[in-house]
Amino acid sequence: MSEEMRSDLLSLPVIGVDLGGTQIRVAVLQGARLLSRVGLLTGRDSIPESIIPRIYHAMQKALEEANSSFDQIAGIGIGVPGLVNSPAGIVFVMPNLQGWINIPLRNILENDFHIKTPIIIDNDANAAALGEYLFGAGRGCNFMVYLTISTGLGGAVIMNGQIMRGSSGTAMEIGHMTIHEFGEPCNCGNIGCLESVASGIAIARHAQRAIASGKGVELLNFARSLWTRNTLESNGSASLIQDPTVYIQEEGNEANELQHIDAHTVALAAEAGVPEARAIIERAAEALGIGLVNVIHIFNPERIILGGGVSQIGPMLMDPARRIVQERAIKVPREAVRIVEAQLDANVGLIGAGALVLYEVGIENMVLARTQEKYKNPSYLVAR
Repeated sequence: MSEEMRSDLLSLPVIGVDLGGTQIRVAVLQGARLLSRVGLLTGRDSIPESIIPRIYHAMQKALEEANSSFDQIAGIGIGVPGLVNSPAGIVFVMPNLQGWINIPLRNILENDFHIKTPIIIDNDANAAALGEYLFGAGRGCNFMVYLTISTGLGGAVIMNGQIMRGSSGTAMEIGHMTIHEFGEPCNCGNIGCLESVASGIAIARHAQRAIASGKGVELLNFARSLWTRNTLESNGSASLIQDPTVYIQEEGNEANELQHIDAHTVALAAEAGVPEARAIIERAAEALGIGLVNVIHIFNPERIILGGGVSQIGPMLMDPARRIVQERAIKVPREAVRIVEAQLDANVGLIGAGALVLYEVGIENMVLARTQEKYKNPSYLVAR
């Protein structure tokens, strides 16, 4: 592929759609550069009949802000938090959104909304991995594994420019590998999954259980002081609002407080030295380390990229995980891999969704050429 063709591919404007349980985010992009960005709340009514029109209108608004139109873009990439048949454009299931079972999303957008441009739909972890591969921490790498540690825990593998999807398109559900044969049940139906210990929702759940059992008194007091401080900062010198999301003094309201204990609160408490919070984070970190050992042994990658909000906890999470890798992983594959942090931060979902289009329209041929020495770490893939 000529330099001119490569330049043309990366200059193509595309639409990226990052569909999440909380937000629908849409952008018009050129490579890793966002020309516009639109965000909408997913809303409580998350059934396809409600969400799909919102996706379409968000795309229209993003195109309007970028002074573009559907007939001027190379395609639409959509990353979804669930199992997908990417070639067919069908969403098998999205556990955190209601009613998304065997939904032919591509056909609906093409037929009901008359979109003629190519539409590529994939799992959001695959999309994020592709974004990091082309524009972030995966540049110059031929065999990488991407892990996103967020509300849940997902992953993707890219080998020689190809996303590993599996026979039915559902490969690399890393969060649902078993790391404890007698662990607790997971929402997927398995027992002892990595996600049930190391994800954001698991960290929050373990903190809530500790408080409910009476072991997390110091953690709850820290959370109360945090809520109080945040409220006072937002209200100036106003009196503290007696609201269950802020601070509850009335006896019997602790159950209302528990639902507002999240992974971020636990991480802050751990940084402040609260013993129960530190124990919860360390447990998650060691579970993550075991998961990384399994990934290293199974795939022998040259790079593992860690992304997602929970990964931003930093050394308190990463140091114990790396220690487990050093203690347990076989020396040869352990020394062959680099474990690094993701680089695209909050925009990884949008950039990755846009990268799905580039991947499908021909950029896979370009990245396959990176197996040749002269194309190692090419400058044309660096985000500007």
